Amino acid sequence: MQVQGFNAKVVWITGASSGIGAALALELSRLGAILILSARSVENLEVVKASCTNPDQVTILTADMAETDSLPSIAAQAWRLHHGIDYVFLNAGFAVRDRIINTEVELIKKVMDVNFFSAVVLTKTLLPLMKARGAGHFVVTSSLSGKYGIPQLGAYAASKHALHGFFDSLRAEQETDEVKITIVIPGLVKTNISVKALKGDGSAYGKMQESISSGISPEACAHGILQAVAKGKNEVLIGGSEIASVWVKRLFPGLFSYLIRKHPLQKLRKLGLVKGRKS
Repeated sequence: MQVQGFNAKVVWITGASSGIGAALALELSRLGAILILSARSVENLEVVKASCTNPDQVTILTADMAETDSLPSIAAQAWRLHHGIDYVFLNAGFAVRDRIINTEVELIKKVMDVNFFSAVVLTKTLLPLMKARGAGHFVVTSSLSGKYGIPQLGAYAASKHALHGFFDSLRAEQETDEVKITIVIPGLVKTNISVKALKGDGSAYGKMQESISSGISPEACAHGILQAVAKGKNEVLIGGSEIASVWVKRLFPGLFSYLIRKHPLQKLRKLGLVKGRKS
């Protein structure tokens, strides 16, 4: 289905150098959007920019989401580039894959800074500007880990749960629909998030999880996100059959708690509650 409504709109994407963020950039450029792309790596952002349909409509604005003190000035700079921003895709994130008992507190803090507090700071900076302008839309990339805890993803799950609490509260505070919020909950998407993840001691995890490697493509995920945003949805699940786990958790919480301790997807499939790819 063709997505409408992004032509000539100013869109800022964080975490735009790879994965879902890069796929969003390419699709939005094809749809005629004016893009601001942010990540730490200028080189990777340049590759994404060069691949866009309209690279002359793309501005690179480097930012390290772990450096939260620098983000208010970067957000203000992004706003000034085109005298406003229509959509902010808060997509930056990384994971620590390890048992909580083995994970250093400093790493948990870093995950919270990148995945949660960066979104908070950028939103707090831009929200008054959007309200004064009378329009704006925050698109927040969460995860199935934002709906339930997963073994060896404690810090990541905490950061994604926090996004839901913060942005659901912000949405409830809006007296009108002038500033919209869409929370995106991807399931398994074939990106390098596990390859780029860290272990609890800070060393590289460096492996592609088999379940992730069999996930949907970033391009399919990006298309689903843009469809949901164009429709003004508050929240959307995007992925394969694994997204049914959210409903299993809601309808059978005791059973789900038992199964998730053993294996988050394999046990569900054995019971026929979730069908599809091997984990």
